[in-house]
Amino acid sequence: MKTMTIKAVTAATALFGAVAGAQAQDTNYPQQPVTWVIPFGAGGGTDQLARLLAAEADRIFGERVTVENHAGAGGVAGWEYVLDQPADGYTIFNASPTPIITLVSEENPPIEPTDISIVGYLSSYSALLIGGEEAFPDWESFKQAAEDRAITVGGTNSTLLGIANLMDQAGVEVVFVPYTSTGEAVTDYLGGHIDTVATTESTAVTIVPENGRVIVNSSSRPLLPEIEEQLGGDVVDAKDLGFDGISFPRWVGVHPDTPEEVKARVAELVGEVAQDPAVKEAFATAGSPIDYVGREEAAQDYEGLVERMRSAVGLLQ
Repeated sequence: MKTMTIKAVTAATALFGAVAGAQAQDTNYPQQPVTWVIPFGAGGGTDQLARLLAAEADRIFGERVTVENHAGAGGVAGWEYVLDQPADGYTIFNASPTPIITLVSEENPPIEPTDISIVGYLSSYSALLIGGEEAFPDWESFKQAAEDRAITVGGTNSTLLGIANLMDQAGVEVVFVPYTSTGEAVTDYLGGHIDTVATTESTAVTIVPENGRVIVNSSSRPLLPEIEEQLGGDVVDAKDLGFDGISFPRWVGVHPDTPEEVKARVAELVGEVAQDPAVKEAFATAGSPIDYVGREEAAQDYEGLVERMRSAVGLLQ
């Protein structure tokens, strides 16, 4: 009798597990509003693009998608916020390499760069160095100025890293001034508190040509012709100077403990949003065209990205 009871319980448990698994695979996610977290202040490139995406995401997700800014600690505060939320897929994290750089720069980071489950890459961006037309009419004049005095370069960690990589190869010494958001760096640049600012393409088009020019594109990827035209044309790239550049992905992830079926559904929806014609047009117009990478490939690349950032942080010290 005891053996039969155990077998009956085991069978019932297996049946329940199979039913639960089938229900999980057929998840109805989402069934409530979704929060899209940006670990930077308002006005930066990632923030601007997230709001363009959210404007179209509601109809694809079938629920309200709201962007929230949780800035601080070099982008880590927003990451910690996500990890403090339920692991249910309703809090999505959208960031650049900036918080990764912050984490790998610390001896005892509060979290690890692997404390996330990647669901895709939306795009990648370049780090452009912008300065005044009169002070820095070209790259050679910038190099000469840096030999004569301490030139300050402001920006977030990721854009500064792109510039630092180029300056290291060129043998040019500058003073890096890190900011928690691109918006703050641009404000100080426009106010004359720093000499130059490192920004993404989407931010650069709001500055150039009225308030400066692009001195150099430190990225490994050339600018799109239409973006280069908006920036005055003939933008000098790292490769034009004989140097190797770096480009940076805008990645999307969820709490690592999120159920697998929910991760898969979030990844599917993020992919649909990223490839939506209205979103692609909005990103392209903003100067950061969609360069979508799916979950599996993005997750694999992310591991290498962390190691690349870990190797490169010394350039900013």
